[in-house]
Amino acid sequence: MTPIVMFLLSFLLLFLFGMPIAMAMISSSFLYCFMAGIKLSIMGTRMFTGLNNFALIAIPLFILTAEVMNKTSVADRIFKFCRDLVGYIPGGMGHVNIVTSIIFAGMSGSAVADAGGIGHLSYRAMVDEGFPEDFSACTTIASSTIGPIIPPSIPAVVYAMTANVSVGKLLFGGIVPGFLMGLILMLYVYFWSVRHNAPKMTWQGWKYYFNNLGKSFIKCFLPLLTPVILLGGIYLGVVTTTEAAALAVLYALFLGVVIYRTMGWKSLIGCFKHVFVASGSVLLIVAASKCFSFVLTAENLQDKIFMIVSGFVGNSKFLTALCITVLFLILGCLSDPNVNIMVFLPMVLPLINNAGFDPIHAGIVIIIIAMIGNITPPVGVVLMTTCSLEKLKIEAVSKSLIPWICVLMGEVIILWMVPGLVTFVPNLLL
Repeated sequence: MTPIVMFLLSFLLLFLFGMPIAMAMISSSFLYCFMAGIKLSIMGTRMFTGLNNFALIAIPLFILTAEVMNKTSVADRIFKFCRDLVGYIPGGMGHVNIVTSIIFAGMSGSAVADAGGIGHLSYRAMVDEGFPEDFSACTTIASSTIGPIIPPSIPAVVYAMTANVSVGKLLFGGIVPGFLMGLILMLYVYFWSVRHNAPKMTWQGWKYYFNNLGKSFIKCFLPLLTPVILLGGIYLGVVTTTEAAALAVLYALFLGVVIYRTMGWKSLIGCFKHVFVASGSVLLIVAASKCFSFVLTAENLQDKIFMIVSGFVGNSKFLTALCITVLFLILGCLSDPNVNIMVFLPMVLPLINNAGFDPIHAGIVIIIIAMIGNITPPVGVVLMTTCSLEKLKIEAVSKSLIPWICVLMGEVIILWMVPGLVTFVPNLLL
């Protein structure tokens, strides 16, 4: 067998037999070098240079910010504010679930952190209110996909590093699509709730509404400043994206330790432990993807794939968007979104440029598609996290997720057709 055939075959077999995907990528890459007579030290160098990127420091910092916020009383304060804000709309707690995800998205940058943190609180509230367990779980799972769209965003950092585009523009580009995603999900919850006569909070007049809303807003005002500080620092040019992430961590610690006094040394050490594990898995994938891309480049596979696909799609934006959407949807069912972006983005970037798509516009749409894959079986991490946490059957929840996935795909179509929804804010501010 030729080295490239052994490389692809070994990677596929190792992945199918359950080896962690990063280790499967590294092992198959080392096997290729051994068979091709390439010095193995080159792979070590590639892995090191892949991690030698200042922008990557933002990833553990974003994760730490979310962890600190989860360990303090911030989640309860945000949930109370959202309940007072939208709990009276038909669909009550379903809307609260989505709005809390939108707000928490400005602090976490991770769908898993959203689903396992404030998502658990929202799910229990929906079930206690009388919503079906499957519908409550689907609302939590679907709304958690907003986390990596609204800045801060870990996949945005990964995409920017891989595509060599501005991290700041990509972060600002996710603002409108993130809010649009929340609005579309809320519309679906509204129509479902009207049809099924779902419970909602009892309306007690405008005076009572504004009185309660004002009190809950004051209690969660300081946490709501987190995304403002992060994006404001980037926009004003005071800090870089990585420095803004560090600033967000310091602000979160200030709230937890000094203001609310709910963060002790034991909790802080627990946060650091979780960050080491979570960021370690992401950064190992970054290193592994550099080995993987070395083999693809050595065999000139990117150009070969581009020639084959471009012969089919040509300069057509429609066919290019269709191919990219189908590719990342299928990949999302099988592996982690960050892996898919790092490994397969270099292959589709020539197609994106050839079709005339703005890389910032295409980047946000690809991240959304990758997040939709993150909630689909058999490897959807958010789906697995929610079902495991709430003791639900994956098969039943997966079946109930079908209309939610269709709703999210509706936004993907809208964003492909209207690129200004992505590019307007970054072009205006940056």
